[in-house]
Order: sequence, then structure tokens, then C-alpha cells
Amino acid sequence: MGIEVDFQAALFARLDGATLGVTGVYDIAPQDDDSGDTAIFPYVTMGRVVLTELDSQTKTGWAAQVRIHTHSRTGSMLECKNVQGAIFAALHRAPLTISGFNNYSLLREDSDCQPMGDNKIHGVCEYRALIESV
Repeated sequence: MGIEVDFQAALFARLDGATLGVTGVYDIAPQDDDSGDTAIFPYVTMGRVVLTELDSQTKTGWAAQVRIHTHSRTGSMLECKNVQGAIFAALHRAPLTISGFNNYSLLREDSDCQPMGDNKIHGVCEYRALIESV
């Protein structure tokens, strides 16, 4: 597999093994036949993972920007922010296991929650990772 797949798999493994207080961690939330969301709230989805080449003279490397979305339906920001805090505890400054690569930095850059109507709250956290070949 490529670094794109391996990096995202390492993120999923870290989040899936953490106590986030959610019903699931998805690439894309389950959908029914008419494209309606069938995931049970609260849940987390892995958003865009953007890799930028960041090579040095001796190593192949990347900077990765990751968006992690939190979905809640309590009508309050509290549940969403609590899940974001649990994601922070699981990811911020945490090493990821990626075969053939070192993840030497994983930091949260920003976090936001927004009401979406119908008591839904959508949170987004962005993380930046620095990765290099071993």
C-alpha cells in the first residue's frame, strides 16, 4: 500500500482503539438507499487527508493535513466538544505506527463546532502530521 492508505489506516487504528464516546469511526458515514445518513449519533468521520511532499536530502517525507469530523444530535455543543477532546487526547503528539515510516509530529491545528439545524452539531478538527521514510 502507499503512504496515503497506510497513514489513514494508522489514524483509524488509533481512533478506533480510543474511548471517544461515539458509536463509530467511519471513512464515510453509512447511507441508506436514498443517500440519507443511517449512522447513529454521535459518530466520527475521517475527512480529507492531504499529503504534501516534504523531502529532505536523505529522506522521503510528507506533511499531512487531516480533517476529522464529529457529528452530534443533542442540540448542544457539549457532546461534540467532548468527543473532540477525546480525539485530541488520542492523537495530539501521539506516535502512529506506519510500516517503513516515522511519524515524528502529529499536532492539532484548529477545532470548531457549528449548529447545522435539526439539533445536529458538526465539529471539525484539523491535524498536521510530519512523516518520513525510515
